[in-house]
Amino acid sequence: MIRFTRHESQATRCTTYFGWATLHVLMVFGFVSCARTVDPILLETSLNDTQNAISKARRMGAEKFATETFSKATRLFEGAQQAQRDGDGILSIELAFWAEMESQVAGARARQRIAKNRIDEVDAEALKAVIQEMEYKTRSAQVRQLIAEEKTRRALARALLSEQQAIAAHQESVQARQDAQNALFRAQIQVAIERVNIILDNAKEAGALTYAEDNYRAAKNLVTQASAALAQGNFEEARSLAIQAENDANKAKIAAVAGASAAASESQAAKLEAHTNAKVALAQAQVEIDRAEKVNAFEHAAEVFQRAVTSFESANIALKREQYDQAVRLAVQAESSAHDAFTTAEPINRERLAREALEEQIAQAKDAVFRAEEALNQQAAAATTLLPTLYEQATTLLGDAKKAIAEESYTQAITAAQQSYDRLTMAIEKGKEIETVEGQILEAATAVSDAETGRTEKGALIRFSGELFQQGSSSINPKFFPKISQLAEVLKTFADYKVRIEGHSDSSGGTDVNLRLTQRRADAFKKYLAEKCGVPPERLTGVGLGEESPIADNNSQGGRDRNRRIDTILLTREIEIQE
Repeated sequence: MIRFTRHESQATRCTTYFGWATLHVLMVFGFVSCARTVDPILLETSLNDTQNAISKARRMGAEKFATETFSKATRLFEGAQQAQRDGDGILSIELAFWAEMESQVAGARARQRIAKNRIDEVDAEALKAVIQEMEYKTRSAQVRQLIAEEKTRRALARALLSEQQAIAAHQESVQARQDAQNALFRAQIQVAIERVNIILDNAKEAGALTYAEDNYRAAKNLVTQASAALAQGNFEEARSLAIQAENDANKAKIAAVAGASAAASESQAAKLEAHTNAKVALAQAQVEIDRAEKVNAFEHAAEVFQRAVTSFESANIALKREQYDQAVRLAVQAESSAHDAFTTAEPINRERLAREALEEQIAQAKDAVFRAEEALNQQAAAATTLLPTLYEQATTLLGDAKKAIAEESYTQAITAAQQSYDRLTMAIEKGKEIETVEGQILEAATAVSDAETGRTEKGALIRFSGELFQQGSSSINPKFFPKISQLAEVLKTFADYKVRIEGHSDSSGGTDVNLRLTQRRADAFKKYLAEKCGVPPERLTGVGLGEESPIADNNSQGGRDRNRRIDTILLTREIEIQE
């Protein structure tokens, strides 16, 4: 009675666990459904796992001893497949998950039914508790897997966002420099246009509309065209139009002054011309001061630039006092000093900008190399799970990037480091795909009788040894024909991959003899697969390797039997990479 109570307590506890696991699964599926998208690889893996679980339950006798549960699992799986075809990934993965759970429960119940025929009622009750605990663990494992995959997807998304932000920042930096250059051009041309407007205003005040209307209106029209070209960013056209406008404006001013002089007293005309000349001189000085200021002349040629500013301020004071000759003289001094300041500061400022650009490029190159190297270091421990070709390319490109930095080829370093990072990312993604495919191949290979399976650096391995060939013979033992047919079905299932057939021998006989013998064995095995089993011959390559790769000690008969073998390798890791 005490023993029954203990089992009953265990069963109650497992039932409680099952309830929490179910709630947890519903929460996870609710989170994923918000996005309404499912990773195709995750969906395909889930469907494969469910198919395997149903097959396993059938082998356990669930179809006979747990008919209702097994039928429910089958119906759920059919619904998952239909949802996949309909494009509803969320519904498909959810139905597949519950189908797998039902098939596992059906298998366990079948085992329980068999156990009831062999053990007493108490042991059957204990097995029921074990079944419930197994259901809880199975659901918990599935939940953890879904959470881990979601975290991985989000981590990749964050990495991609960081990379995109870095690229955007670089593009903004380049655009900012271009915008600054354009702004300088725009300011210079705008100053030229304003200078023409000043001349035109002065010409108008001098009577240009009366004495030089054609030149005045031509200059006005050219100013309008120059402003329009500047607004559209056509700097060369705008500069050319501004120069033409200035010529016409000066003609208008000169003609206006001449006409006004004829109508006004000589002193008044001279005063007007002097005023105009002073304002023109000040405008020209202002242009030079602005140019010098743009190249930081106040820093690189401070004394000369300050003289220009002081002379310009004094010229304005003289203009207000109607001391026009002095205003012109001071304005000319200001223009000359500003020009000297610009001439001194411009190369210094250009060198500073170039230095800053180089420093920025060096920093970008070092950052790119650091990011690629850090990513490679993080994946070093898992290198065997990555696609070898891409991983080697990533390592080589990182070396190229470091060499480029040492040679001060920073643009090349940035490119190589980015390519290294991209290759590593591809190596990780392709490695995961290969891991999944190889797992499917090895799972399918369990149906091949008396075959060993495993993974190699080339791909998935299926091995026959022992009595496949008699010592010294290349004739296949007929009792292996059914087994080779089973192998052929696996090869046909995974028809996208080339197949390498390796013939191996023990150490009996000479090296050359063994090489020829193993080549004949590999060719015989290849021929049987192609002619008797229908495997396309263009997929098959036979290689005789002699005794060079033993897997057991040749000093014993058992070891020699194992070494006398055929290794069939599906070349999952030989993938052509598009540049």
